[in-house]
Amino acid sequence: MDEKIRVTLNNKKVEIPKNISVIDFIKTYNRSINSVIGIKINNEISNFTTHFEENDKIEFVYVNDIDGNKIYKSALKFILIVAIYELYGKSSDVFFEHSIDKGICFQIKTDSLLEDEDIKKIKNQMRKIIKEDNLIEKINVTKKNAVMYYKKTGENEKALNVQSILNPVVSLYKLKDYYNYFYTAMPYSTSVIKDFDIVYLGNNKFVLLFPVIGKDVNIPKYHHYPLNMRSFTEYKKWIKSLEIQNVADINYLVSHNKIEDFIRTNELYLQKNILKEAEKITNRGNIKLVLMAGPSSSGKTTTCKKLALALKAYGLRILNISIDDYYLNQKEMPKEKVEIHDFESIDLIDMELLNKHLEDLLNHEEVQIPTYNFALGKKEYNNPSVKIDDKTIILMEGNHGLNPKLLKNIDSSKTYKIYISPFFPLEMDRHNHVSTLDIRLIRRIVRDNQFRAVNVEDTLKNWELVRKGEEEYIFPFMQNVDSVLNTSLIYELGVLKVYVEPLLYSIDITSPMYEEARRLLEFLNIFLPITSEYVEKSSLLREFIGGSIFK
Repeated sequence: MDEKIRVTLNNKKVEIPKNISVIDFIKTYNRSINSVIGIKINNEISNFTTHFEENDKIEFVYVNDIDGNKIYKSALKFILIVAIYELYGKSSDVFFEHSIDKGICFQIKTDSLLEDEDIKKIKNQMRKIIKEDNLIEKINVTKKNAVMYYKKTGENEKALNVQSILNPVVSLYKLKDYYNYFYTAMPYSTSVIKDFDIVYLGNNKFVLLFPVIGKDVNIPKYHHYPLNMRSFTEYKKWIKSLEIQNVADINYLVSHNKIEDFIRTNELYLQKNILKEAEKITNRGNIKLVLMAGPSSSGKTTTCKKLALALKAYGLRILNISIDDYYLNQKEMPKEKVEIHDFESIDLIDMELLNKHLEDLLNHEEVQIPTYNFALGKKEYNNPSVKIDDKTIILMEGNHGLNPKLLKNIDSSKTYKIYISPFFPLEMDRHNHVSTLDIRLIRRIVRDNQFRAVNVEDTLKNWELVRKGEEEYIFPFMQNVDSVLNTSLIYELGVLKVYVEPLLYSIDITSPMYEEARRLLEFLNIFLPITSEYVEKSSLLREFIGGSIFK
């Protein structure tokens, strides 16, 4: 009879055979209809060759949760890379450029321009690799051997990244005869990938689509937002003109004492784009209400204040309004929203009052704008009454700025909507892009710790709920925007690293957030630290690290 051990699975003690394999364990004990893509043992995502020990705490990692979604994406990227090599030879390659609506934008470099027929070939080759149930093996090699391997394959940016890592050992993954490096764990086999899609954008550019966090394992429909794409493309073109494409290029500037000048240049580039927005608004002539919206930690507050200054430079007066000041009094809030802590919901905004105030202001009537006291959970009326004239523009900032409910009775010809987000065009290497989500999460961790007395563990725990709110209340209305403003700073992760690393190291191995903290530390590993003394007091980055001139 097999020896038994006791482990904790989903907070329940169970007896399992001591020598059971991870794969057999998943097949025997998974009762969920969701697809398992990995397994956590004592809060760490573990290899599928791991053996269980007495009193282990075990959790399944599903495709549609945060950890599982990242594993799914990395495996899918690896399968795509191998499919391209097999179809078009090793002289071809895939370059993953940036995140986009529920997918990743990538470019295939081949000797010829690809056509619609090629998409079918690529998808069929990927499905073949998936169906073959190919193992994805984790292989530990010395840092020196990894550098030599990447130099031999011509992937010099990967060689430079590995050189920046302090660990003497590097983990590579092998799929068929191909090796690669990713910043997440991998599944044991290609067979766990259930579905995907590829959309062709033209000129050998594509979007790889995958399941969404919190949803069933279905592929969402792709929505093309040309303004978002243009924002990425323009920023990427600009950094390329400065001979910067990868993290290794920024690290070179840091190590050769050239980063201070680049920081100033980068700040001027962002300021130039804000001035362009002010010029567009002014040239319209009839704009009376500018709405700025974007997801968490996109830099709305500082950008709004900078845009106000830019508009003043054109001789306009500005009335600032924050949507957050129009929350319902706590006792008036819908109970069902409060009970599930859905504080991102537009149903918590006093829409009737906000609409009336906007109408009255646009009719040149006096209005007393409230200030919301979050400690007491109610609006307070301590501000003097205000009214606007023909030279005044209302500048309103908040998560719901794109929602049509916000402006029920306002003439749309008098409004201008700006979507704000840090679209990061810098690549880690050709196969690993810097996720906009990770930029925003790291910003939020630092800001929450600096200004909101929220510890890093709670920020990580709340992130999925924040993301859910964005998916429901912000992203569906992006097609309504007049302009997109990219608020990323190419150098920022080097600065943020100094602040966030100690916080991430503080998370204990017993915490459910340990794996996510470890992933972020692994991700930040290749960025050289940058001192904040080079960051201007007017920089958007100061909104997160402190020391801003904007109060």
